[in-house]
This record gives sequence, C-alpha cells and structure tokens, in this order.
Amino acid sequence: MDFNQFFKDKETAVKVEFLYLILVKNEGLRNQFIEYAKHAVPVGKSPVNEESSEDIIAEAFQVFNEYLEDFNFEDTDWENYIPRHNGYIPEYEAIEHMAEDELNDFFEGWNDEICSLIGQGQHIDAVCTILGTYDGCLSADIPGAHDVFRDFTETLLNYHTEMMNDAIKAITKTVISRDQAAKAADAVFDHFYHSYSDDKNYLKYFELLLSCLAETKEISDDILLKMKASGIDESWLPQLTVKLYSFKSDQTEWVKKAAQYFMNDTEVAKKLLDYYFANDVTSFLRDGKAVFAAQPDTFAHFLHERIYPDLDLDFFKKVLWHLAYREPKIELYEALRSYLDESEKQRFINEIRFDVLFCIKVLTLEKRFDEILLLAKKEAVHSWYFPEHITPILNIFPREAFDLIKFKITRTMEIEKGRNAYQRICTFLKLALQITGYEAENQHLIRELYNRRPALPALKDEMRKAGISVIS
Repeated sequence: MDFNQFFKDKETAVKVEFLYLILVKNEGLRNQFIEYAKHAVPVGKSPVNEESSEDIIAEAFQVFNEYLEDFNFEDTDWENYIPRHNGYIPEYEAIEHMAEDELNDFFEGWNDEICSLIGQGQHIDAVCTILGTYDGCLSADIPGAHDVFRDFTETLLNYHTEMMNDAIKAITKTVISRDQAAKAADAVFDHFYHSYSDDKNYLKYFELLLSCLAETKEISDDILLKMKASGIDESWLPQLTVKLYSFKSDQTEWVKKAAQYFMNDTEVAKKLLDYYFANDVTSFLRDGKAVFAAQPDTFAHFLHERIYPDLDLDFFKKVLWHLAYREPKIELYEALRSYLDESEKQRFINEIRFDVLFCIKVLTLEKRFDEILLLAKKEAVHSWYFPEHITPILNIFPREAFDLIKFKITRTMEIEKGRNAYQRICTFLKLALQITGYEAENQHLIRELYNRRPALPALKDEMRKAGISVIS
C-alpha cells in the first residue's frame, strides 16, 4: 500500500479526529504538537517572549560548569569505591575508574535532559543546551583531572559527542517545524560568529546536528540562505551542503556539489560514488580510483563491494590486493589468486614475507612446500606459531618435520617449566603423532618424556589430559 496516497485520499475530518485522539493519549506527541503549533509562524518571526538562543546557551553553560567543577579528582572517595573486577587493581587505575564513573553519571543526566527537551518538542532549547555544554567542556577546570586523563578536554568532548549523537537520533524520531529547525540552525551559526569565528572546525563538529534538522526542502532552503547571508563557506560543511542541495528539483545541482567536495569528505564521496555506480559507470571508475589512491584503507571495502572483474579488471585486482595485504585473510587471497599470473603471485608473496603466518598460508595454497620448510626452520626457535608453521608439511617432509618438532620440545624443556610449557609440549607431540610412518619414533619420544628423571608429575598429568598414551 502507498501510504502517502492513502493519507491524501482520506477526508480531512478523519485525519483531524485521529490526530486529536492520538495526541490525547500520548503526552510526548502532545507536547511536540504544542511546540510545533507555537512555531507555526512565518520563518523569522518569533513567538511572543521567546528567549534568545545566546541566553539559553549561556544558562546551559553556567549550570553545566557549576556542576562539573564541583568534581575533585584529587580527593578520592575510597569509602564508596566499587572495584570493576576481582583481583589487584593499581591505585592509579582505580582512581581513573572512579573518575570515569563520575563523568558517565554526569553526562547521562545531561543526555536525559536534552532528550527530554526533544521529546517535548523543544528542539531549539535542546540544540542550545548542546552548544552550551560544548562550551563547558572546553573551559572546565577540575582539580586532578590532568593527572587522571591524558587529555581531559578530549575526554569531555568524547562524552559530549556521544550525548550529541543520542540527541540526533532523538531529533530524527520527532516532528520539527520549519521555524524551529531554522532557529535551531541559526543558533549554531550565530554562536559560531559570537564565540568561535576563527575556528571553522567548530561548525564541522556540529555538522551532523545541522544535517538532522534539514528534513524538508523548505528547511534546507532556509539553512542555505542563512549560510550564504552569513558568509559561511560551503566547503567547511560538505556533508551538510550536499544534503541541502539534494532537495533541489534538479539532481545535477547536488551532484555538482558532491563532485566539488568528495575528495575532502568520506561520506560525500561514498554517496557520489553510489550515484555514479547506478547512473554513470565511467565517472564511478574515475572518481573511485581517485579516492582509492588517496585513501586506500578507507575505501577498499566500499569499492570491493561494488566493482567486479568485468567492470575494470586492473582496478578490481588493486582493491582486492590491498584488502588481502592489509587484513590479511586467506579467503581474500584465494579470491585474488585466480586473477594473478605467476609473477604477480611471487610479488604478493614477497610483500607479505614480514607476516610469516599469513605467508605460510599463502604458500600452502600455492603448494610451495619447500619454502614453507625453510620458513619453519628459520622461525622454529622464537615463533609462537610453530604448530601453524609445521602443520602443512607434516607429511610432505616427515623426517624434517619430526626433527623440528623434537627440537622444539627439547628446547622448551630446557628453558621453560610449568604447566603452560607442558601444554605446549603436548601440542607438539600431537603434531608429531599426525606424521604417517613415524609411530615408533613418536613412542620413543613420548616414553623419554614420560619417564624423564627427575620425574615431572605435572608433565605426565598434561600428557594424560591431552590423550597422549605411553605404549609399553
């Protein structure tokens, strides 16, 4: 069913009756409706006695700072300390946990307050409170904070960002009038010029908040006009700009804007590439190659989900090569190898030799067992991944594999003691037992360990647990 058409076809009396009944039953929606109706005036004309945004921001800042600066991380309240886990916790770590818990509780309270304002339809107050608490984060001075946190301001802003993200989610679930949205956006821009005009990163911080206000063409047009009238450069807010232009009747306008800013913003680039992928494959490949060359880690997965060999084989291979190299996962190399010639396979192996474990997996897939043996011998002394190194060649080079396992067991016995070491020895023995035709040699090795003098009861116990039996 097309709901829009269904709603349009219904009589106004039916819609009004339903609206009234649902508002009577739902206090949150009722409050939203009251605020919406109060602001259902021509844009720019304020309801009577409306408080200025700067006053609301200042009030929020004052209350936020008064409560926050009551904290004192130099005066630790050990009586009310609840450890996060059993066992030893260093004092500095316990103090950090207590400070984090205090800040969590503090910001949760503000989060609830802001989301409550949004739920009641008071979007302007909510946005101004977000702005005021941001100011508070930058100016807070708490005794002992810089001894507990490496960067206290950054810590506060991380909490603030989480709080703002929750507010954005709440705003998207409510109804906001054109006037409310315009004034909320104005509050951000005006406070920027009032207090942060030399710092364009201030606007970038609030870009997603501004974007969530722009849900209709009319609101988007109002925000665009405000930006132009205030001299705000669109390049400072590429995601917002592209969203605002997306409401234009002519799609080419937002495409032009996205093409202008895509190299500077990941989300804009992804939206533009998706548009091109559906409508202009040549442009998709051109700009996809550009962003991949600039930020391969950022765009590799995104591009891999879209490109395929018949579209552009070389580009497909470059993206998959990068993923297989960076991840590294044998499934990715397995997908890549069918498009590689022998020289390319060798180049890939050369590039990953620093990662011995992954290199051995690739060499196993390529059945290059001689090279695996060389690596296993080279890494046998120090590597913690000896079982993974030796497993592929257990029955390819049985003599060499058995000798390496025996060497590893002997060395472990010489330099390590305790159950952890004995458990690893049992792992090595179970590998040796997989070698075909070496049953006698294995039993001889097992008996040597089991009957070792002086006796090692813990080793015998671990051997029993591992199911390693001594055959008389």
